Amino acid sequence: MNILIVEDEPPIARDIEFICREVLKDKLETVTLQGTLSSAKKIIMDHKFDLCLLDLNLNGENGFSLLEDITTESFHTVIVSAYTEKAIEAFEYGVFDFIAKPFDRPRFEKMFNRYFSQTGKNEATTKYLSYRKKNETHIINIDEIHYFRAADTYVLAELKNGNSALLNKTMDRLEQILPDRFLRIHRSYIVDINSINSFGHDAGGKYKLYLKDNTELPLNRKVYKELSSRFHK
Repeated sequence: MNILIVEDEPPIARDIEFICREVLKDKLETVTLQGTLSSAKKIIMDHKFDLCLLDLNLNGENGFSLLEDITTESFHTVIVSAYTEKAIEAFEYGVFDFIAKPFDRPRFEKMFNRYFSQTGKNEATTKYLSYRKKNETHIINIDEIHYFRAADTYVLAELKNGNSALLNKTMDRLEQILPDRFLRIHRSYIVDINSINSFGHDAGGKYKLYLKDNTELPLNRKVYKELSSRFHK
């Protein structure tokens, strides 16, 4: 892993780095420390990271001004902050986790275990996702999203108004920050269960799902059984 730590107090930054090295051991490749929002923004443009550990108060600067930009990136963001009252708002913008200061090693271990499991859910509900278009950051409410589909190493969010938004995320990482109502129905598709109209299988043995706008999507056999159990009680 390549980790970026954005923290303006050097002793705390070193403590976070130490814990990361102790927990990850040979899984860790690099740790980069940055103390200002401007330097963090610059290094994100020039380097690839897997995880960003971000403080929300950097010498009086509001970390949320960086958060909206970096959530467009492919990596997950974890807030490490004493401002616990900001946790709900942070989760709404799709952060992976919120670690309150003062912290300890077991709390980081819990976060990393969930990171590698690819099955964990947020402790709060993500309300917004962001993406880059023409060098601008755009925010979309997830209530506007019909479904997601894989597009190589990216994900297309298909909106209810007929438009699409290209997200710099993999399906696995996106699935980790979506609320429970979004269901992975196929390796290449995630849908809002509130948008489902019907599902079934055809004579060829393939399973299909239909959304309320008549969109037809492929359905994994295992998920078909889960949906049948959920809706045919």
